[in-house]
Amino acid sequence: MKEIYGRNFVCTKSGKLKKDSVGWSRNTFENCDIKSGFFRKKFWNHYMFMHEDFICVFAIINLDYAGQVFIDFYDLKNNTEEHRSINVAISQGITIHSKVGSYAHFQNNEIYINVIRVHDSLNTIVKWDNITIEGTIMLDKESMNVLVPWDDKHYHYTSKQLPLKCTGKINVSKEVFDLDESIAFIDYGRGIWERKKAWNWITCGFVYDNMNIGLNLGAGWTDNTGLNENFIKINEKVFKLNSDVIFKEINPKTWSIKSVDTDEVDLIFTLDKITHKNNNVIIIKSTLKQHVGRLNGTIITEGKIIKLENVLSYFEDHYAKW
Repeated sequence: MKEIYGRNFVCTKSGKLKKDSVGWSRNTFENCDIKSGFFRKKFWNHYMFMHEDFICVFAIINLDYAGQVFIDFYDLKNNTEEHRSINVAISQGITIHSKVGSYAHFQNNEIYINVIRVHDSLNTIVKWDNITIEGTIMLDKESMNVLVPWDDKHYHYTSKQLPLKCTGKINVSKEVFDLDESIAFIDYGRGIWERKKAWNWITCGFVYDNMNIGLNLGAGWTDNTGLNENFIKINEKVFKLNSDVIFKEINPKTWSIKSVDTDEVDLIFTLDKITHKNNNVIIIKSTLKQHVGRLNGTIITEGKIIKLENVLSYFEDHYAKW
């Protein structure tokens, strides 16, 4: 699996796949602007804050012909949840800068979301009903950036940035949740998609043997491309996991996640909470299952065995026809 260097571009000026950028990089791509792919372009910014007491996820999604905005808050200590989501016709009011790590905005009469970069951090403000987020996410130098080709006209660039330090607070009704002891995760997506895709994705952050660890594993959307988004980050340095992984449901509360042809990844995910989201609006049809649970098992990288013991994790099982 090729590691690429230098200034990378997702596509040519005509919108075709930039073939010499296919691969993975520790650095974000210089240019993610896509001019072609009318009604097939997908841009999204997905942000998450994670703490042993809570998980908060919010996202701004531009599907070209429509948009989606959502926020999910899981109070793990008091066992309560808050969920908000809307569909936005022709993505009205949604702004997502093509360059990752930059500006994102959505606003209507009831919702205000603004993410803006200031030097090496992102300032985030979210106001939606009884949920308010005022936080700052500090960006690292290294992240996982992958350009995945399906063909010359269909491809996707992902930038996974984790685990990131953050500060601030989240207010849910009268309850205040501190972000200073939390970690943040960002998933940027830029591409021209085929009509149907299904995928699994899991991520987490933890401390092992005095090392700060971040983990990202995915499958489905990268199958048969020769690439994947799998990596582990140790003390702000990215280590690529080359093997594809298989997510296998053992029972409704248990999944195995294992490498296809190596012993790099050998994990068991145990479910604590699940949220079902079905979207069936005109030409958007999707089924998203958001899982919150615990990971146990091992990751092997650079000759080291990293053990996961009851690590809080966020896991998606997603099918989309969009």
